[in-house]
Amino acid sequence: MFFSKSVLSVVAVLFVGASAQRKGAAPGPPVFTATRVYNTLTDVPPYFVTATTTVTWTQSPSTTFAFPTGPGHP
Repeated sequence: MFFSKSVLSVVAVLFVGASAQRKGAAPGPPVFTATRVYNTLTDVPPYFVTATTTVTWTQSPSTTFAFPTGPGHP
């Protein structure tokens, strides 16, 4: 009898732990990366090179107003 209660207790703890991990591990906001590759000139050989610019940002709620206010705006 004691063995079955202890097994039941262990199984219950495992289920509760797994459930808490799924609910508590909310995914973070999406991260986006844009890479721009372009040709440019330099003052050192080979003079014509390929340069790369990388921009990374995280999606978040907008902090700007959809309708601007101020002079000339009702």
